[in-house]
Amino acid sequence: MDFSDFTPLDQKQWKQKIQMDLNGLDYNSSLIWESPEGIAVQPFYNKNTTEKTLDLEGLPEVWHHCALIYMGDLKIVNPLIENRIKKGIESFYLVCDELFDPEEFCPNTSLQGIHLMFETNFLNGSWLEQCQQKLCARGARVYLNQDPLYLLAKNGNWPASSDKVFKSIYRLISQSKTANVLGINARLYCESGANMVQQLAYTIAQANEALEQLRNHGKLPDQMALTYTLGLGPNYFFEMAKLRALRALNQGLADLHGIKLKCQIIDMPAKRFMTVYDFNNNLLRSTSSMMSGVLGGADFLCNLPYDEHYKKGHEFSQGLAQNQLFILEFESLKQIDASVCDGAYYVESISHSMAEKALALFKEIEGTGGWLKAIKKGTIQRKIKESHQKAEQALNDKKRIVVGVNQFQDDKQVMSKHIELYPFQKMKPRKTLVAPIVERRLTQNIESQRLNDEKTH
Repeated sequence: MDFSDFTPLDQKQWKQKIQMDLNGLDYNSSLIWESPEGIAVQPFYNKNTTEKTLDLEGLPEVWHHCALIYMGDLKIVNPLIENRIKKGIESFYLVCDELFDPEEFCPNTSLQGIHLMFETNFLNGSWLEQCQQKLCARGARVYLNQDPLYLLAKNGNWPASSDKVFKSIYRLISQSKTANVLGINARLYCESGANMVQQLAYTIAQANEALEQLRNHGKLPDQMALTYTLGLGPNYFFEMAKLRALRALNQGLADLHGIKLKCQIIDMPAKRFMTVYDFNNNLLRSTSSMMSGVLGGADFLCNLPYDEHYKKGHEFSQGLAQNQLFILEFESLKQIDASVCDGAYYVESISHSMAEKALALFKEIEGTGGWLKAIKKGTIQRKIKESHQKAEQALNDKKRIVVGVNQFQDDKQVMSKHIELYPFQKMKPRKTLVAPIVERRLTQNIESQRLNDEKTH
């Protein structure tokens, strides 16, 4: 027996059958639900309901596992990196708050084929150039990922004089032959509460702003690499669709500027969706996020420990995060098959809808002056805050369930003695050029109240 033995049913016949099974309930109100992005999700999809698909280019054939490293004293950092390389980790996301000597970076370890991705909270062109030259000379693949617009959005101020930041980056791009210089760190949008359409639109608007700023200093190269860093939530299929939509939007951005723009994606599970209570569920959330990255077409998966948001780094949770990626590597053979989602009508449909809505919002932002003007006016900050408040209200009303927080709570669990890092929204009053975009965990208010109750009893 094969598929030819079955009589095919058209869309109308499927709907009729479903309507009969509903026993008089309304089809639309019972089975069609609307996502926070305004996408109406149908109860079934077929080729007739998914006529518009995305023509994706440049999907990677394999993905790479990655470890997040907070750079500091190299005497402490080097053994951590060397140990992970021995265990099979091949990529490192280096968060740098200060300079380090690239010659002293793991001097006794081969960096051949190792990917080193930077996130710097400052701008120092000569040091970046030095890192690029010396680390590449040792066989490493270096991604400088310079993104002063992210630092402006996150901190409220430029990392250096605004007239110099892109001049310095343009110089790096002009001189670079082996390193990827330009990055778009879009995690902030997910971490602060933007819905997925907003995340995509603001990401592409930020990328467009960066390219426009670079054009003020000279002609863009015919070919460039652009590395996007994204936060992923536990909404399995929608996160897949988000990655696919981003690649399509990046291609549109390349066409807009008349250049070839290689799209590279680094994915991390968003701390926004991690919980303090019933924290073991964070392992399930991050696994779902990382698998969305595999199937959605990410180049790099950088997993986070399940207690990253409230506990100082320790080997147990870091080891679990690492092993999650090894398990996914074993299960997927590290392959990314573009055809996996190409025939999945549901994923195809929401990918197209998400890209279409994000493009419309992007055009709206550009029509009012672009990303930088929107940030200076506070428009993007206000829209993200509104989306966060809607999600928080849905949580309070139990229209959105988070296990262990607003459903199936373990009332006997006590966490106040285990908190080592402040896990809630951080506000540091200071003078800034623009209002910073603030990271907010979805469950922070409920958990803050519960921690206070612990301390008063």
